[in-house]
Amino acid sequence: MKSSTVSVTLTRSMMRYAVARGARLEELCAAAGIEPSLLARPDERISGEQSLRAWNAAVRATGDDDFGLHLGELSQPASLGLVGFSMISAPDLGGALERLARYTNLLTNGVRGTITRHHTEARFDLEANRNVANFLLESPRQHIECTLSAFLALAASLTGRPLPVTEVWFQHVEPPSTLEHRRIFRSPVRFSREVNRVAFAVEALGWPLADANPGLLTAFDARAEGAIRKLDHSDSWSERVEQAVMENLRGMVPGLDDIARGLGVSGRKLQRHLQEEGTGFRERLDCARHELALRYLRRGEVPVAEISYILGFAEPSAFHRSFKRWTGSTPGSVREELRGGSA
Repeated sequence: MKSSTVSVTLTRSMMRYAVARGARLEELCAAAGIEPSLLARPDERISGEQSLRAWNAAVRATGDDDFGLHLGELSQPASLGLVGFSMISAPDLGGALERLARYTNLLTNGVRGTITRHHTEARFDLEANRNVANFLLESPRQHIECTLSAFLALAASLTGRPLPVTEVWFQHVEPPSTLEHRRIFRSPVRFSREVNRVAFAVEALGWPLADANPGLLTAFDARAEGAIRKLDHSDSWSERVEQAVMENLRGMVPGLDDIARGLGVSGRKLQRHLQEEGTGFRERLDCARHELALRYLRRGEVPVAEISYILGFAEPSAFHRSFKRWTGSTPGSVREELRGGSA
């Protein structure tokens, strides 16, 4: 079973908030097992377990038992990247919230959100995904409270007025104090319910957005849909390793630890992930070299000897041997086939 993942966009926002309240960034990254440099790549993802460790460290460092609630109420659409820009451009609040639910996977595959209408009431329901190995099934409180608190903050930011909430539900048990829950949600808050939910007056879905832009909405939606399709086909560690290798093959062959560091995990953990997928680092390195070799061969101006160097081979003869093992042919013959359009 695949593991849940969380975008670096969300992780970075959480860590910045914690640091502003006394936490140390280096300690949060160490707790998560990621390099601080990973935070500069918002489109990358970390595992749910790494996210949980970072959140737990943030709660301890800040001493704030309601950390998730307080982080959520400061949320702004722009902090969600592509998801937020699509929301901002929607014609009304209903369109924005439907995009939040639809594009949640770009932020994390650990939860699924839905917007439904029930007579005079609209509902935003949030459920932990049971199709992945998901830490939210065991430790949901901070993340879920943050999400529902953010839901209100996003709606208010988009429309300029507070969402008319009628009731809020949480699946987790009631915490020792609910003062902050009542302050933020300004409605009855129930715990140990069958779903996480914000219920609000249905007419709010029709509230217009000041920055609605049909042209930008079409563009942002297209990008978001493309990103979801790409994500659906690139969740495996094998593909992530191959992509990372191709990005780092520039005359020197990156090692397992180099690639693991870039993906925000230890070398040992990366090996384990690959073994679970029935492969290993050497196989993925070979696949990445093979793919890059074909790409360079399509570009007729790059000499074979130079391709050999770029791919990290000590000499062209070693490249020739590996290439024949991959394809059964020589680089020269494959280049001719590619030029002729037969391969």
